[in-house]
Amino acid sequence: MLTGINLMNILVDELNDLGLPNMAATLDTLYRSEKFLNMDRLTLISELIEPEYRDKISKRINNRLRSSRLIGCPQELCKCIDSKHREYLPSGITEVLSTMDFILNGLKIPLQKQVV
Repeated sequence: MLTGINLMNILVDELNDLGLPNMAATLDTLYRSEKFLNMDRLTLISELIEPEYRDKISKRINNRLRSSRLIGCPQELCKCIDSKHREYLPSGITEVLSTMDFILNGLKIPLQKQVV
């Protein structure tokens, strides 16, 4: 049975092979820290999962923003802190659309294919 640093190296390699590099790096860092032996099991699991979870969720959100073409445009979500600060281009478009006159005038609003 492997113990100590040998087992830790194998676990880190296996996590990397599974495509969990953040978890592997966190495990390696935690193992080398002084607090490792005093951590309870749930805290250890939480410390291992959190960075990997944050990274996966961040990538998922960024991929969705990229596919919806919201990254890099003036309407980028991170710039929309409060509805008072939101900028809709072209200027005045919300007022034009709220009147619904575009329907009466037979105008169409081009829609992009939604990727789910």
